[in-house]
Amino acid sequence: HRTGRYIIVPLHSTLSSEEQAQVFKKPRPGVRKIVLSTNIAETSVTIDDCVFVIDCGRMKEKRFDSNRNMESLDLVWVSRANAKQRKGRAGRVMPGVCVHLFTSHRYHHHILEQPVPEIHRVPLEQLILKIKILPLFQDMSVHEVLGKTVEPPTKSNIDGALSRLQDVGALDKAYALTALGKHLAALPVDVRIGKLMLFGAIFCCVDSALTMAAFLSHKSPFVSPFGKKSEADAKRRDFACSQSDQLTTLRAYRKWQQAMKSSTHAALVFSNENFLSHKTLMMLADIKHQLLGLLASIGFVPDMPALRKKMRKDSVASLTGEELNTNGNNDKLLAAILCAALYPNVVKVLTPEKSFHMQAGGAIPRQPTPDELKFKTKSDGYVALHPSSVNSSVGYFTSPYLVYQEKVKTSRVFIRECSMVPQLPLVLFSGCSLSVELHNGTFIVSLEDGWIMFQVEKHEVAEMLKTIRVELINLLEEKINDPSLNLLHYEKGNRIIKTIVQIVTKD
Repeated sequence: HRTGRYIIVPLHSTLSSEEQAQVFKKPRPGVRKIVLSTNIAETSVTIDDCVFVIDCGRMKEKRFDSNRNMESLDLVWVSRANAKQRKGRAGRVMPGVCVHLFTSHRYHHHILEQPVPEIHRVPLEQLILKIKILPLFQDMSVHEVLGKTVEPPTKSNIDGALSRLQDVGALDKAYALTALGKHLAALPVDVRIGKLMLFGAIFCCVDSALTMAAFLSHKSPFVSPFGKKSEADAKRRDFACSQSDQLTTLRAYRKWQQAMKSSTHAALVFSNENFLSHKTLMMLADIKHQLLGLLASIGFVPDMPALRKKMRKDSVASLTGEELNTNGNNDKLLAAILCAALYPNVVKVLTPEKSFHMQAGGAIPRQPTPDELKFKTKSDGYVALHPSSVNSSVGYFTSPYLVYQEKVKTSRVFIRECSMVPQLPLVLFSGCSLSVELHNGTFIVSLEDGWIMFQVEKHEVAEMLKTIRVELINLLEEKINDPSLNLLHYEKGNRIIKTIVQIVTKD
């Protein structure tokens, strides 16, 4: 503050570790330190010179709407357990005072004793896969098993999760595990993260796929310091790659890796200059190592003693070798396996009608501005790209489709972490029904009852795509039946994989 009588320090999860460390610094005599915090300070942080706590009684909580397949960040009243935790932040090492900004009547009669159980707030896909694969529940339906939990989820939430597992290809029409579903059930990660890992191994881009899987399962290494959001966004756009948030983060991670090869100091300087969290990047390197161990445990990469050792640096590429990373720099293929992992999270890009600039040489088409583009999902209508996305400043996409990691409702419905994806990967990896129709002399390939459509010159091309889809499914079936099967040294498997790589790379 200008008078120097107090300092205000923010505290929330997206700040860098260096900025978070400011809350622990003691102010000089005569200066009051005021910490404005989210509920990160409720249990995760102890500020030893905290004397007064002012509890607003509210918190933002992630909740999952199964019917709309969407997370929302809702502002809700804390539970009594939360309020007790907040009270405990005052006077941890000295006498303190806590003021709750709600009435005792609300506390005793309206506020819940405990927070809403997680089973009611999160997607159920991974839990259902575990139920499906355990022999103990072989003769029971998913509804019966979850109905015996302490606080059972609703039928609509279970049905929604089963439907989404069918969409990603983990369950068949009879809700039985597919070959892909059996592999995913063996991985203790979100089904889409697991699918990204598997396809990274199948298509020889293990290191790149595990890097993306690490930050999609943990958090982005990009940080936005207090008061420097525009600078941070500009630095992130400097890494922009292939109209993809995921490939942008992958590029930043690789640049940081190069700096790490010089020295830790060089990596720290690089992180600070580019609004990256060095601590988060180190964590991602560790997560990659763990994910590689999971792939080895189900036979998708060779097992090796080094996987059971603590690694000080990212050594995934050297451990897996050149063969398993042949396509690691093929951005079109990486976008395709992102499509395989994130489908059916697809948004359609709608452009305005063409307009023209008049010049001396005649009229030339005018590219639309980012604000003129509209984005639409099949089930929820119009959505917006999150402002943190590198695609939020793009006015022209080379394909009319994007895949995204999550859909979140705050002030409006946003999609986060999105990537432009060509149409062919959607056909090859969607897993949904595909139809081919002749219209005015052109063959139209359509998915999802015509919501996703594109043209092919010959009927044979469409039939070839159908055949390759079936062959890929059969290949996964063979792999589940024989985990030791090396797909790269298996003539049929190698042929299918190379064909798909060629198709998506030339698209």
